Parts: sequence; structure tokens; C-alpha cells
Amino acid sequence: MTIRGDWTLDELRAGLDGSPYSIPSASDRAATEMLEQLRLVTAEATTARHNLHRNYRVRLHFARRSREIHESNRVENLGPEDLSETHRILRSKQADEIEEAINRYAVITTLDADHRTMDVLGLHGAKLFADQLLGAESAHLAETDVREIHQLLMGQDYRGGAYKGWLNSIGDSEHVPYAPSDTPQAMHELMVWMNRVIADDCLPAPVAAAAVHAWLAHIHPFHDGNGRVSRLLANLIVGRAGLPPLIVQMVGDRNEYIEALQVSDQGGDLAPLVGIFLRTMRRAVQDMRAPDFAMKLFEDEIQQRVQGAYAQWRSTFMAWLDEFGGALTLHGLRLRTDPREMIDQAAFRRIRQYGRGGGNSLVVGGIGNEDRYPDCRAYMLLEPTRNLFRYSGGEPTMTFLIYAPLEWSTRVHQRMGGEIDEILVKPDSGEGILVRRVGGRTSRMSTTESAEFVAQALSDDFRSGRARARYPTRQPSARSRDRRDSVGDPFDFTQR
Repeated sequence: MTIRGDWTLDELRAGLDGSPYSIPSASDRAATEMLEQLRLVTAEATTARHNLHRNYRVRLHFARRSREIHESNRVENLGPEDLSETHRILRSKQADEIEEAINRYAVITTLDADHRTMDVLGLHGAKLFADQLLGAESAHLAETDVREIHQLLMGQDYRGGAYKGWLNSIGDSEHVPYAPSDTPQAMHELMVWMNRVIADDCLPAPVAAAAVHAWLAHIHPFHDGNGRVSRLLANLIVGRAGLPPLIVQMVGDRNEYIEALQVSDQGGDLAPLVGIFLRTMRRAVQDMRAPDFAMKLFEDEIQQRVQGAYAQWRSTFMAWLDEFGGALTLHGLRLRTDPREMIDQAAFRRIRQYGRGGGNSLVVGGIGNEDRYPDCRAYMLLEPTRNLFRYSGGEPTMTFLIYAPLEWSTRVHQRMGGEIDEILVKPDSGEGILVRRVGGRTSRMSTTESAEFVAQALSDDFRSGRARARYPTRQPSARSRDRRDSVGDPFDFTQR
């Protein structure tokens, strides 16, 4: 695949032919807008890579490799919690032994390590093997190659490299995955389609990567590791096209990523997953344009150096969330957050560095009560300041979203349009909390006062129906697909 940006809607439709995915004619405008985003991001990535000094290319490559392996494991709740530990493992003698063995086409079966270390080393070995496939003269990828990737990924697990031998299930999903007897034929169809698309260069690489990812996750061919194999194949496709890797992060990406795959499951709509991939590419472009900043972020994280501005802001923000959660309870609503997905230092510093540049908005929690307000949910979005920029020292503001995927839109959420426009928590609690209401009025309040005010406003939004989810109008296709192998939505209010 080559780096192209001038794709047409007809080419996109033709390229998807033979896959479970399609673009309905009513979605022409949304699909055209997505192609324009693809054109811009591809052009920016190509220019940034061309201008990047070779020394930085080498350093950023290793930093990306460490983060790609770390985040792919963390999305599945596997591997070490800290990037520093993943980095240490990748610098270890065991990692060197895997690289030497891969270069000899030997499979590692004797490594003695704890399971979190094996999560890193297994994915490292699979990634190295994929790199060899990426550099091969032939673009053809065989089923045996995918199974070899899985075997390396699973390490000493005896089921590694073998398709599932029994009917498996997926937590929190009603879908029953492919039966073991149907899996080989389904994988054959996927591989034939993927190789044709790569050989004919008939789809934008991020779209082809999204299709392969969603399709393999749907087939669910292995007993475990389907999500990691899907992401690895997606990166192999964009790597062939000379584009930066797709790194879906635990912080800020994971919830939208799961929901994007659910949208593709329900109606064959790939656009939200493509949107997640475009976001990750924009972050990569930012790193290539500012390599000194990117490397400083990486080095601070692996050495676990915490910057004072972030530590102070996080402390104040978390204290406000505690007050806010209590105030919501009094209004019959629940605040759900996942500490693993709360904004980290790197995300905070990216927002301060790049402002409203693409790729730096983060969904960090949900609000709802399924018993009292069925199908209603508000998502908390942290993003660079919009209307409150004059009060901000670079800190993010918070606003609220609802679940409202449109056909072939690259986002699964829309702004709620409720009573609150933006909330700005300053690092110094003495400065108060700034709340901007819809219509333009801004008030400075104490922590307790602002928490109660925002909770009351959200309660009004739930009662009025402004927080109600807006589901796609398309009916599920005959080949309705399951979720990837993951725990369910961490903000699912049907959970008790």
C-alpha cells in the first residue's frame, strides 16, 4: 500500500466490497468528510516524517514501540501498570533473546517469567515477527502467519497459534461468536479480502486497518488474544503504507474504542473506529513535529518523574470529583469513573502543549442511573479550553457528551447541549471553580457550591431527556458482530 490522500467515495465503496462493511447512500456527506480527514492526516504524517531528523526517528521508534506494547496490553487489563516497567522488560536480556530467536525463526517456549512480564515479551515477539512480514518483498499474508503471531503472543500457553476448539463467549455481550467448525472458513475469507486490498492498494490504509481489526475481532478465532492480534494486524497495514503506528491508549481512548467497535458490530459502520485511528495518528504527527517534547514526555514517564503543575491540578480535580459524585447521589445519579482511565501526566501535558490540536480530548467517566433514567447517559470529556481559555493556564476543561453515533461519522459521541457549557478546575483550589453556562454566563464558585450547581443542572438534563442516548437508525446487519475480547463498558450502569 502506498501513501495516498486523494481517495474518492466510489473507491471507498469499491474497496469495501467483499467485506462485512459498507457505506449506505444516505451517508455520502459523512463519508466524504471522513475522506477529507484522512487526506489531511495522511499529508501531515508524510510531511512530518520527511522533516524528522534520522536520529529522532530511531529514538521515537523505540519510544513508540514501548508505548504500543504497553497500551495494547493495558487495554486488555494485562501487563505492568506502569510504562516504566514495560520499558525495563523491553530493555532486558530476555527481550534480546526473543529478538535473536525471531531472527532465526525459532519460537520461544522456555522463557521463565511472571505473567505480566510474559504479556510484554509475548507481544514483543509477535511484533518483531510482524516487522519481518512488513519488510518482506511479498505483500501476501497467510493464515499461518496470523497463527504464528498469536503463538508468539501467547508464549507458553499450549493453545497459542491454534484456533479455538470450543464455542467461546464474550462477557456482557449477547452475541455468540463463530463456532469452531466455522472459524477456519471465516478466517480464510478475511485473509483473501485483506491480501486483495493490500495488493491492489484499493483502500486508504487506516480504513483497511479498521476493517481487518473489526472483522477479526468479530470472528474471534482464538481462545484469547483476539484484541491484541487485531491491533497488531491493523498496525501492519498502516506500517506498509508508511504511516505511523495506531496506539490506542488506556487513558482517554479505551471507552470510545470499545463503543466504536460496538457500532461496527451493529451495522457494519467502520467510521467511528477509523476516527479513533485518526486520533492516534494525529498524536503521532504531533510527536514528529515536536520530537524534543515527545521524548521528554516519554523519559519523564519511564523515570516516573511527576511535574508539579500536573500533580497539583490532579489533586484539586480529584477532590472536586469527590464532591461532585456526592452531589449527584443526592439527585439520584451515579458517577462512574475508572482510575486507570483518568487523565495522566502525559495527556495533561499534551493538552497544555498543543491546545486545541487534534487527538487530545479524553473521555474520563460517565454519569447515569439506568433504573431511574433508562437509556440516558452523560460522558465527561476533558479537552483543551474553548470559551474559558482566558481563565486557563493550559489546564483542560470538562464538558458533557451523550452517546449519539451518526452513520459514517467518525465520533460516537455528541455534545449534550445541556445547561453547562464548560467547567474549569484550577490547580489552586483557592482560585475556585469556573462554570460557564450555555448562553455565555461564567461564574466562579467554591468546590462544594460548583459541585452542587453542576449536579442540579445535570439532573435537569436527565429529567428533560437531553441526556438520552440517540441510537443509529440502521438495523443490525445479518452478520451482526460481537464485541472484542474485553471487559464491558467501564461506565455501564446496567452493571451492579
